Amino acid sequence: MAGRRTLLSFAGPARTWVEAFPVGNGRLGAMVHGGADRARVQVNDATAWSGRPDGPDRALAAVRAAGAGPERLASARAALAEGRHDDAADLLAVFQGPWTQAFQPFVDLHVTVCAPERTTDRRPPAAEAATGAPATSAAPAALASPAAPATAAPGTAQVRRPDDSPRTLDLRDGTVVEHVPVGAGSVEVEWYASAVDGALHGRWASDAPFALRVELSTGHDVRADHHAPGGRVLVLELPDDVPPGHEPQAATLRTGEGKSLTGVAALLACSDGEVAGSSSALRVSGATWVEVVLATGTTSPWPSDGALRPREDVVADVLACARQALPGSRADGDASRGRHVADHRRLLDACTLDLTGADVHLRLPDAIASAPHAALAQAVFDHGRYLLVASSRPGSPPANLQGVWNAEATPPWSSGYTLNVNLEMAYWGAEAVGLGECHEPLLDHVGLVARRGTAVARDVYGCGGWVAHHNSDVWGWALPVGAGHGDASWAHWSMGGVWLCRHLWDHADATGDLGFLRERAWPLLHGAAEFCLDWLVEAPDGRLTTSPSTSPENTFVRPDGGTGALTTGATMDLVLVRDLLERCLDTVALLDLDDPIEPRLRSALHRLADPGVGPDGLLREWSHDAPAVDPHHRHLSHLVGLFPLAQVDVVDTPDLAKAARASLDARGPGSTGWSLAWKTALRARLGDGDAVGALLTEAMQPADPSSAERERGGLLPNLFSTHPPFQVDGNLGLVAAVAEALVQSTPGRVRLLPALPPQWPDGSVRGVRGRGGLVVDVTWSGGALRGVVLRAGRGGTLEVVHADRTRTLSLRAGATVRLDGDLTEVPV
Repeated sequence: MAGRRTLLSFAGPARTWVEAFPVGNGRLGAMVHGGADRARVQVNDATAWSGRPDGPDRALAAVRAAGAGPERLASARAALAEGRHDDAADLLAVFQGPWTQAFQPFVDLHVTVCAPERTTDRRPPAAEAATGAPATSAAPAALASPAAPATAAPGTAQVRRPDDSPRTLDLRDGTVVEHVPVGAGSVEVEWYASAVDGALHGRWASDAPFALRVELSTGHDVRADHHAPGGRVLVLELPDDVPPGHEPQAATLRTGEGKSLTGVAALLACSDGEVAGSSSALRVSGATWVEVVLATGTTSPWPSDGALRPREDVVADVLACARQALPGSRADGDASRGRHVADHRRLLDACTLDLTGADVHLRLPDAIASAPHAALAQAVFDHGRYLLVASSRPGSPPANLQGVWNAEATPPWSSGYTLNVNLEMAYWGAEAVGLGECHEPLLDHVGLVARRGTAVARDVYGCGGWVAHHNSDVWGWALPVGAGHGDASWAHWSMGGVWLCRHLWDHADATGDLGFLRERAWPLLHGAAEFCLDWLVEAPDGRLTTSPSTSPENTFVRPDGGTGALTTGATMDLVLVRDLLERCLDTVALLDLDDPIEPRLRSALHRLADPGVGPDGLLREWSHDAPAVDPHHRHLSHLVGLFPLAQVDVVDTPDLAKAARASLDARGPGSTGWSLAWKTALRARLGDGDAVGALLTEAMQPADPSSAERERGGLLPNLFSTHPPFQVDGNLGLVAAVAEALVQSTPGRVRLLPALPPQWPDGSVRGVRGRGGLVVDVTWSGGALRGVVLRAGRGGTLEVVHADRTRTLSLRAGATVRLDGDLTEVPV
């Protein structure tokens, strides 16, 4: 039901970062801690990273100078063919650039709300309340903001009184609300990040006058600090180089030369009280309402790989954004909030899951351990969709490992883009759950990575097309990383671009946008396929395979007893290459293209090696049958053909599905948050509802933020999924897994309730998107299907499957078909 709400609440201010609530508009993310005394709002900007545009080019030149190139690649391949694994690893080490750059915290707001220091009936003139006199001649003229009225607008709603949930995140509205005690009364506080006007809003209102102090600070080098009574502009410089935490010998580099990113934060305020300011804070006294807006930006050229934007242009743009977002009255503020809520609900209501028949209100953190399975799962699904909307909107970079929320200058894994599963997982469910719009930042980023990866493919490997490896960043990094000593199990995997291309096809398939497929997707698919065709080598049996190859990030026991990672033809490589070549042929047919690559694609597909099943009955992870060093490894790379791809299917390839099930069994229970999400989706694809329910129980268990266990997932107090630490792909992967348990769509077929957990006997899901533009609504009760509505985006034959029943439909484009629980057609 579209009007259902999911609320998350804490009884007081956040004691730690993982008790704060996230808000975001794609570009700007903030963690709202709450409270009345220096309440922290920690702010990120999605474009705020260390590094500079020429970083990837400089790294490529360095690895070439060190000896990386086609000749050395040939030597490494020969060493692998002869079983000289260590020699191959040594030869490939010089192909490693240093590291990708790090997502950076941006600014902090600290807000203090208190009783007025003095009482006065005077209200400043409108212009004075909003602007005042500039404190320095260097301050930009753009600090001026809309006029504030002398009194609150008539007809505004009365402030709600305090309740027992003073800090609440409303997932459907995208707002955080609390009531802070001030004197004998309280002040209502609300925060939201609007994608409509591109700014963070803070609002305070009370029946009685109050005072407010808002501090703006940053941990970065400040280049300029302009202030006036109604606003403040902070210009800061981000570091030139931030190494990851696993490179402790390397130091953060700050150039101070303007070659790295410049950031801008503009804070403006309006009120019916008296607004004053200084270099330390904005102060408001005698107010019954206050609204502040914060706009941010950087000189990042993303998604271009060109030069930095001029600092003056960014300052002007950020100030213009803040001025436009700042309301001139309380009524204007209410209208601005209304526009935000309508825009937010447009996405959140596009797909709805109802497992309880009522609103869900979780009192955190205790509810994580005590809420019924169905209620908690419904909240996790809604929360995951909320996080994607908040961290991935058109015009901003894609969600990174922490979405758009990070407080550390040296964040875990640089808070970057990990291409061997994590970035893809973050977007697995985007199209299915009605958030195709939120998929667009990733699609834009693929183009940037491809431009960087073209030079890498040509200069390092002697291949056409483009390549990407296991790490990337906002600069489009495409080289291997590891600084010459990175473990081969993750450093020398060359299929990052190939996997990213699947997202281009999925978006085109879900939307039916042939213009997107022709103009944006096909050149990238074509380039990735060119690389694969040049990368493939002939195996001794005449089949085509990949070399060198790894199964991220796992290792095997070599015949000599040592640990190996490098091999030829790891299963994940072969599955991803096959999928790309098939999707390219689908595109050629769909667009009726005459392209000379077509016969090369068909020939390579005919000769491509198949991974097969080992003598232990498991789906092979490598082309040989050596045992894994860690048979319970968190990565499930060899099962990518089961999910998210569909090369392994319970009906079409039952023997492979059986081997995949045995492989999952062998991996065992437990793991990181994101790995549990993948396991859940895999079990759903196998039709195992009991396992889906059990894995969700494990993934939704309370996590201990102080735990020393390196791979124990679960939910942190604010519902963030943890590796540990927090990684947003765990949250977003669970969204995809839940959708997969309820509706599975593969070409020409849709399965209804294929893996319904027994903990969800009654429920409905509406607005699930399937292949070919299909939209599906499903209702069930007592564990049995009660009805389904199918809305066809494009015409064609569709096989509808539930339990042991199958019905074949011929759908017209735009038609709506309703079936009952027996798959019998009923009138719409």
